[in-house]
Amino acid sequence: MIDAEEGDFELSPPWKQVAKDLFGTKYTFGQIVPHEELQTALKLPKPTGLVEVEDYERWRLALMAQIDALSTFLLDERSMCLRAVAGQGYLIVEPAKQTNFAVTEGMKRMRSELRKMGRRLTFIDRTALTSDQAKENADALARLAFLNQQASKARQMKFLSGVED
Repeated sequence: MIDAEEGDFELSPPWKQVAKDLFGTKYTFGQIVPHEELQTALKLPKPTGLVEVEDYERWRLALMAQIDALSTFLLDERSMCLRAVAGQGYLIVEPAKQTNFAVTEGMKRMRSELRKMGRRLTFIDRTALTSDQAKENADALARLAFLNQQASKARQMKFLSGVED
């Protein structure tokens, strides 16, 4: 959109404008961008009053999509990593702390996904499987055990020396 008074234009989608306005000059490394300010800037203020569950979920998903796109852009284009801070907003992780954050979060997510995969591979009705399918499942469980072993070794070595898990 063109602003007649300023001769400026508004970027679309909204996260591009937020990247320019909030992360260009207003906020920098080590600062927290409050949820409310980010929601307003994204033109997605939190619904108030009596709101249908479907409407609230639609808002929440739209907000998550915008924040995810913004976060990806900031990381890829400006080397700014965002970390959610419950009840406050999003912290722009300082470069000196980004390695620790990346490793810690990555290891947590990896362990979580390995547990989820293990449950899905373990809790299966084996009586409904053919012998080939049962072999495929057993092979997958063996590969999972290997991945768990490697993840355990990475944790023991703390993945990168000096990085806490």
